[in-house]
Amino acid sequence: MFCYKNGETIGKSGFYRVVRVRNKWVLLNPADEPCYLRGINHYGDGTYMPWNLKERYVTQEAWRRSVCERHREWGFNYLAPSIGPSAVNPDTIENGMDNKFLTRRTPEWEVGKFVELNYPFAFFLEVPRQNMYAGPPYPDVFSSAFREAVEQKCREQVVPVRDNPNLIGYHFCHNPPWHSSLAGYHQWIRDATLRGSEGRLRWIELMHRVYGSVERWRKTYGIPIRTWDDIEKLADPLDGYVEHGRMLEDKANFMEMICEQWYRVYVESIRKYDSNHLILGDRNTLHLHPLPSYAVRIMRRYIDVLSVNVMGPPDTVYGVLEQVTRYWDGPVLLADTGASIYQEGKEKSAYPVRDIKEYEEIWRGLMEIGLQHPQVIGFAWCGYYDTPLPSSRSGLVDCRTDEPITEMVDIAKKWNMWMEVKYKELVRNSGFG
Repeated sequence: MFCYKNGETIGKSGFYRVVRVRNKWVLLNPADEPCYLRGINHYGDGTYMPWNLKERYVTQEAWRRSVCERHREWGFNYLAPSIGPSAVNPDTIENGMDNKFLTRRTPEWEVGKFVELNYPFAFFLEVPRQNMYAGPPYPDVFSSAFREAVEQKCREQVVPVRDNPNLIGYHFCHNPPWHSSLAGYHQWIRDATLRGSEGRLRWIELMHRVYGSVERWRKTYGIPIRTWDDIEKLADPLDGYVEHGRMLEDKANFMEMICEQWYRVYVESIRKYDSNHLILGDRNTLHLHPLPSYAVRIMRRYIDVLSVNVMGPPDTVYGVLEQVTRYWDGPVLLADTGASIYQEGKEKSAYPVRDIKEYEEIWRGLMEIGLQHPQVIGFAWCGYYDTPLPSSRSGLVDCRTDEPITEMVDIAKKWNMWMEVKYKELVRNSGFG
């Protein structure tokens, strides 16, 4: 039994939870044993990969069992989300079609498919969709329709696992566009303030609060309205401005309101049905776009673990963590990270390395980060399947044959086993094990 004194704890005994003692966050499994999460992303739903699914496995159930057993054999200790992108057999694509059709973003497994494997897992709820970078339409998070959609998904996917000790926690979506440099940031504000929407009414409330009088508002936007209610009738309340800087400040204030409502709706819906499991929140790709401080401060009020996607060598990962941990002092999951060997043509989606030696250095670095960094509690590798050009995804299994790539799997097994030993030593030698 893992023992600790005077430690801060998030979560419930009998389920996965995190404890901080002497400034180090440690994940405990339901048996109260310390564990460093190690998983693999992007194994898909069996629809597209492996291409020889029917011939080799006959059923998707048998294929899913094979994925789980390989996790066990290779030293991983949980199933990260199954979500794509997944590669499509090029032979099934009509001549002349663009290469982009060689990949499909597969949906998350239904929760029962995880449950039947009797193995630790985390999964995505995906409301309104899996990848929020994908563009419009964006939801009006203030609307009853959004609240009802999240509520419905929780009834379907949360209720069946609220007492399941194998569930680690819930992810929401990939990459909500919280940063103002993203096109989705500006599009979300427009989509959430359409005429007749609840979001439009919230925008009017914000404008009234900020400017106080219609006359002061008109100095910024230059639109000849006479009352605040007139904003409700405009085709686009952001379609004109005189003072660009003040308009950008207004958008930033409104996006904070969207962010707050996004997390409030998700967390309240989950907690309505499940008070046992960790809330892992969205997975944000921080090596591409940093999380604004306002978003991190909001997350601190709602989620248990900050989930980040980072591709790159250890120095890059540390740099990303340095930025975000200025505002976040809780546990961190490196939810999608890794590397691939770049040989020719188009680079793969993960961080490209020159050779197998440098590839192994990434594995070693990820494990050392787990020991050294006080907040990191685990990682998930990107990803399960290695796909050929032009779809070009990195992984441990050849998607054309469904055979493990031996030299990469051997490295994964080696460092997973190394971490299993070193993590227990770390906990024992830290004086709180």
